[in-house]
Amino acid sequence: MGVKVSVILPVYNAEKYIGKCLESLSQQKLREIEIIAINDGSQDQTLSILNKYRALDERIIIFNTPNRGVSCARNLGIDKATGDYLTFVDADDWIEPTMLEKLYKACLDTGCAISKCDVSFVTQEEISKLNYASQKYQLYDTLAFFDALFTEVYENHFGYACGKLYETSFIQKNGLLFEEDMNFAEDTLFIAKAVVQNGHICYVPQQLYYYNIANEHSLTRGGVQNLQEKYEVLYNRLQEILIKENVFKQVENSFLNYQLEGLMNVTHNKHGLTSNYHHITSVLKMEIQDFLQKYPNVIKVKPLGKSKKKQLLLFLLRVKALHCSTVLIYFNLKRNKVI
Repeated sequence: MGVKVSVILPVYNAEKYIGKCLESLSQQKLREIEIIAINDGSQDQTLSILNKYRALDERIIIFNTPNRGVSCARNLGIDKATGDYLTFVDADDWIEPTMLEKLYKACLDTGCAISKCDVSFVTQEEISKLNYASQKYQLYDTLAFFDALFTEVYENHFGYACGKLYETSFIQKNGLLFEEDMNFAEDTLFIAKAVVQNGHICYVPQQLYYYNIANEHSLTRGGVQNLQEKYEVLYNRLQEILIKENVFKQVENSFLNYQLEGLMNVTHNKHGLTSNYHHITSVLKMEIQDFLQKYPNVIKVKPLGKSKKKQLLLFLLRVKALHCSTVLIYFNLKRNKVI
């Protein structure tokens, strides 16, 4: 019987985590899989560990490359994949034994070329858990997908490469690859192009992927330099896709929300550690004014609903993602004024 799912696994200096990841892949209930490990120039014991697990599971295939980054590693995996479907897993994460089986079945049951599940964020202290009213499949068309992507707060991870399954022939036929000149939010651009081409994505409302945010030194978790410039690249390329596919006007307000939340991340990245409220508020005002000069339409964004505002605020407070003054400026900007 042929390979049903190719698991593409970029690996870089992951000796502390790769064993748990490989064990979760080898223990999948869907047995007809291949595990394509791209060793991206690791300098620790990663390759030795990969070889040890390869001796135990012949479904593991190892490719050794110079260090070129996660996008190049994933693209190599796409080129080498022989399965009917493919998925991406990061080396410091792990997945439920049923994840591949459930996402594979969702694609077959719905005829959709893309399926996704939710992610459990793992810290040293806890694992995030969601409650679901129903576990029935939900189909999102292109417009619903972009609205969800641009306005999601913490959940449901539409913009992540992980936790998704793609029909391999669909990916290869449409020449869908990760942008190799990007090392920030390349996941978002990839999934956006994929859903636009397919027209739908099937959502499986279950948490089946464990995302290890405790590791700050992984291939995909590292700190980001020049964050504002990287956001600008992301916005421009996303907008090009939306305009090309004639959906920009329909999702423009959601996209403006997305840009505004990017501003929150930029300001936190620069000033989140200072305790001088008056100083940071003054600096943030200037940054917002500069942001509005580049993106004047953001001021036209329609306010988020009360439930979404409450959800966003609770999330920010829980993970301490942003300085409180940034949150205040955000909500005042939503009301078309800067404090």
